[in-house]
Amino acid sequence: MSMQATLPYLNSREDEAFRFLGIPTQTRSTAETTNGSFGLIEHWLIPPGFASPYHTHHREDEAFYVLEGEIAFVCDGEWSTGGPGTYVFGPREIPHGFKVVGNTPARMLLLCAPGGFERFVIEMGEPASDPSLPPSSPDMAKLMALAAKYQIDILGPLPEQPEQAGSQVDRTGEDQTGDLAGDHKSLNLRWIQAFNERDWKTESAIRHNDFRAYLSGAPEPLDNAAWSGFMIYFTTAFPDSYIAVDACVTEGDTVVSRWTLTGTHQAAFQGIPPTGRTVKFTGIEYNRVADGKFIEHWSQFDNVALLRQIGAMPT
Repeated sequence: MSMQATLPYLNSREDEAFRFLGIPTQTRSTAETTNGSFGLIEHWLIPPGFASPYHTHHREDEAFYVLEGEIAFVCDGEWSTGGPGTYVFGPREIPHGFKVVGNTPARMLLLCAPGGFERFVIEMGEPASDPSLPPSSPDMAKLMALAAKYQIDILGPLPEQPEQAGSQVDRTGEDQTGDLAGDHKSLNLRWIQAFNERDWKTESAIRHNDFRAYLSGAPEPLDNAAWSGFMIYFTTAFPDSYIAVDACVTEGDTVVSRWTLTGTHQAAFQGIPPTGRTVKFTGIEYNRVADGKFIEHWSQFDNVALLRQIGAMPT
C-alpha cells in the first residue's frame, strides 16, 4: 500500500478561523496535511469560567498545551491546574475535560493523534464574527450527533473540583470582592461565572448580607437563604445549565446584563417530571451594588418559553 507524500505546510492567523463552542478557533494541522498522523488546533480568547463537557475519546489520544491564562484539567476524576507552559495528556478511553480559572482569558493548543478529531471541531464550528464577543451557547442536539459520529462520549458537566486541587480555586473561594468592588461589570461577570462553575462559595460571597432578589413569577422577593435554595433547585433540574452573557453595561451603582441560558431538563421542575429536553431562553438582570456587593437583584426572563420547552404549556 502506497502512502501519500507528506508536504511542507504553513498557516497563520491570516487563514480562515471559526468559533467552536463559541471560542475563536483555528486548525493548525489536519489529518490531510499530516498523512493522518495528528491534528493540531488552537483556541484563543477562551473566557474565564468556560468549561468543556466531560468526555471520552475512543479513536484518538488528546493533549493540551497552555499558552496563556490558567486552566484546570480533570482526567479520570483527578484535577490539576496549570498556567503557560503546562502540558497535559488525555489518553483515549479515559474521561477528561478542562475549564478556565482566574479572571483572564486563556489560549491553548490541542493536539489529537491520530488525526480526524479536527473534523468534528470544524463541523461543529460557526462563522468567526467578532472574536471579542462572548461565547454563544452550543446546539446540543448537533453536538451530541457529531460526538456519536466521531466516537466521542459526552458524559455531562465536569465533576466537582475539590478546593485543594488548584490555587486559583482556593483564591476564588475567599471573599474576593475587594478587587472588584470598583468594577461592577467584572463583579457581575464573576457572579455569573460562579454560577456556571457551581462555585457557590464565591457566588454567595458576592451577595450583600441584606441581598434581595426579585424574579419573574416569584410572588415574594428572595433573601440570601431562599436564593441559595433556588440556585440548588434550578441546577438540580438543569444540571448542565450555562449562562452566556450577551451584553453588559454599568452606570453608577448599577449593572445590567442581557443573557441566554441553555440546559437540559433532567429532574423535576415546577412539578414537571424530567423530560430530557434541551431548553434555551433569554433574560435581563439588574443588580445594584452596596459596599462592593450585590444588594438588589431583579431578573426578568422568558419564563413562558422555558415552561413551553419542557411541556408545561402548549406551544
